[in-house]
Amino acid sequence: MTDKLKEFPQFKNVPVAQLQWLNDNLELFEQAEGDFLFEKGRPIDNLFIIFEGEFEIYLLQNNTRKTFARLKKWDVSGLLPFSRAKTASGYAVAIKPSTVGQLSRAKLKDMIHNHYELTEVLVHEMNNRIRNITQTEVQNEKLIALGKLSAGLAHELNNPASAMVRSADLLQKHLMGLPEQFKKVIKIKADDAVIDGINDFMFKKLAEKPAQLSLLEENSLEDELLDWFEDCQLDDKYDLIPLLVEYQFTTDDLNLVKSLLREEDFNPVLKWIVQNMTTEKTVADIKEASKRIETLVQSVKTYSYMDQSPDFQSLDIHEGIQSTLNILNHKIEKRGHRLVIRFQENLPKIKGMPGELNQVWTNLLDNAIDALPEKNGEISITTKAKGNFVYTWIQDNGHGISEEHLTRIFEPFFTTKEVGKGTGLGLDIARKIIKQHNGSLKATSKPGETLFEVCLPINEQKKVIEK
Repeated sequence: MTDKLKEFPQFKNVPVAQLQWLNDNLELFEQAEGDFLFEKGRPIDNLFIIFEGEFEIYLLQNNTRKTFARLKKWDVSGLLPFSRAKTASGYAVAIKPSTVGQLSRAKLKDMIHNHYELTEVLVHEMNNRIRNITQTEVQNEKLIALGKLSAGLAHELNNPASAMVRSADLLQKHLMGLPEQFKKVIKIKADDAVIDGINDFMFKKLAEKPAQLSLLEENSLEDELLDWFEDCQLDDKYDLIPLLVEYQFTTDDLNLVKSLLREEDFNPVLKWIVQNMTTEKTVADIKEASKRIETLVQSVKTYSYMDQSPDFQSLDIHEGIQSTLNILNHKIEKRGHRLVIRFQENLPKIKGMPGELNQVWTNLLDNAIDALPEKNGEISITTKAKGNFVYTWIQDNGHGISEEHLTRIFEPFFTTKEVGKGTGLGLDIARKIIKQHNGSLKATSKPGETLFEVCLPINEQKKVIEK
């Protein structure tokens, strides 16, 4: 197989004598389609050289098969020199009939001691493998973050969008009834003073923003209005009363309007007032929903800084935190948790990369939300300037992080979350971004109180000296 080994791009500069040694120590075997080259949990005791065929490397996450990579002809896998990996973390299954060369762990010591160029090539392969795995996991982490943000954005946009559709449908149905009412309104006989009085009353009611009535108060007002309509022997009470209760009309309001008009004009005028108020309220609801959508779109724009340079620039960290909260807020609200914000007024701006820092806020806040208890959860965000630095503290009252895990939470690929719910790279990426800004990221924790501290220099030339 020495001639076959010469065809491998990795081995092109390896002396023939070393390839001959490799050939002499390789155990060649065949694998049929469906055979496993290695399985999760099995010891990593052999180096594999793929002469022919192809393997799929996959992980199982939440009982779902997730393809991670492919091994093809001329690939090297398994045990590599100086690797600290002990057991396989995934599966490699043959998807084509394959021919594989296997070098046992026992032979590696001899290779490292006597065959420098061959060892160097395999160490380089290990570095490439680490880099590729890291890049893949970082990409996965970004996709997970993007998925969470997309889900949050879709949820946040759905509410105002649905409200706009409902309000538009209501407005359309409402406007269809106006022509019939118009015939009755134009028959009304009233001078300018009466019309002005009616208009003033209506606009005053529209301007009022009374407190929301309780169910008991609504029922009481409904009964009161129903008695009033019965006493006055007026029609359409069952159509009007729900709307009058919604706008919190009292019998005093109705008596005022009635006193300005002829008896026969009261009903059509009251309907006209209610219809106008319904139109105004529906338009206001559409406007409010539109503003919410506009705010969310602006939050995404601010979060991504898609129209600005990704380089260091002067920025207000409050804007990044708030835009992140706008997108993640649904996760807090749907569980009934509290959010406490203590932003220092006139906080100095810092020099930084806003898009990168927003990834930090996303990772820290999303972890805090996931750590909250089922009830009475609280996240607090505090900012303060001290000397030449700006501090941000994000605290939650969740289950806490054990002392054993606290020393490892910034390690790449370490996670305390269930399989499939975290890659273990969020905090590692966050710390790297903060260090890139000459800042520091620290954590302290005990049950019911986990605190992450972000320290960033106001002047990017300054550097935090970690104790």
